[in-house]
Amino acid sequence: MMKKKDTAINTILGEDTTITGNVQLKGNIIIYGKVTGDIYTDGTITLSTTARIHGQINGENLNISGKVEGNVVAKGKVILGETALLKGDISASQIVIEDGARFEGSCFMNLSDIKK
Repeated sequence: MMKKKDTAINTILGEDTTITGNVQLKGNIIIYGKVTGDIYTDGTITLSTTARIHGQINGENLNISGKVEGNVVAKGKVILGETALLKGDISASQIVIEDGARFEGSCFMNLSDIKK
C-alpha cells in the first residue's frame, strides 16, 4: 500500500507578517510575508509571490514563487516558479526551474536518493 502524501497546511504566515529570527516547525507551511532568518521543517515550504526570505530554507519539498536570498535545501524537490527570484545555492534530489524564474547560484543534486 502506498503512503498518502500529507498535503495539510499546518502554518500560514500572512502577507503583513514580518519575522526576524529562525522559524522551526513540523509540517507544511505557506509564507506570504517576510522572514529574516532560517526556516526549518520536515514538510513542504511554499513561498507565494509576495514572500520575501533572507536566510536559508530547509524542508522536504520547496515551492518558491517569491524572493529568496539564501541557500535552499530539500530532501525531495525544489520548484522555482515563473515569478521566483533566488540568490543562493540549491541542494535537492529534484530541481525544476520554470520559464521566467530567475536564479543566481549553483545546483547540487543528491543522486543517492534516485531510485535505480
